Amino acid sequence: MSDYPDVLTLLPHRPPALYVDRVVSWEGMRLVAERHFLPEDVPGHFPGRPVVPGVIMVEALAQSLACLASLMGERGNPYLTGIEKAKFRGMVVPPATLRFEVEVTERRMGVTWAKGKVLRDGVMVCQASLQAVLIAEGAG
Repeated sequence: MSDYPDVLTLLPHRPPALYVDRVVSWEGMRLVAERHFLPEDVPGHFPGRPVVPGVIMVEALAQSLACLASLMGERGNPYLTGIEKAKFRGMVVPPATLRFEVEVTERRMGVTWAKGKVLRDGVMVCQASLQAVLIAEGAG
């Protein structure tokens, strides 16, 4: 059980596009979240030997960053606007619990930059630098 609000109250995302199960810790500009993946969560990637796609790991980092913004009291819909230096350092075969760590490195003129990493059993399997913005609901 987490001491933090349910991710459904923090994010606009819903299954099957919700890739964060819970917030594990939050301190200042850093947040840690988790997701337990089962083989049925990635049925078409690859049939008979499922693998959690790298793009889902990066999206989970972005959703973790959005959870951080929400916990900080920021409002609006979160949008990922950039991904840099993404590296995939290991294959994730479910069942697997992944840990998503994000830390804001800079904020300027409504844009947030962060570094993120994905760990499985304490071993980094993915890392990326993210850029994101919050856009007010109804704005477009």
